[in-house]
Amino acid sequence: MTMPSWEEKHADNETYRQRTTLSPEVAAQAKPVAEALRAKFADLRERALHGEAHVAKAVRAVAPPGTNVIIRAGGARSAVVFAIELSGGCLTGFYDERESEVEVGGYVNDGGCLTAPGH
Repeated sequence: MTMPSWEEKHADNETYRQRTTLSPEVAAQAKPVAEALRAKFADLRERALHGEAHVAKAVRAVAPPGTNVIIRAGGARSAVVFAIELSGGCLTGFYDERESEVEVGGYVNDGGCLTAPGH
């Protein structure tokens, strides 16, 4: 029996970050929400608005009623990380003074839409 390499061990250790497959129905449900959020972020950037309060307001404005919304500081600069938990998947990403990202995907293998802080 051969010992796994460091690279193999590291890859196994990172599997909690991998996302499950998203169904076409959930992807279709999430697409207009993602587009609306990208537009909100473009407006924030145009007005030079940054920080958790502005991002939270934008994310909550597009989140479907009754969905779980997570907002947390992202560390670097004024980054804010967010997640909207849809039925069967997630809309996740971040916003800061330089860039933003909005992605649609399944749950992480750890469960939920975001990995635990500190991972």
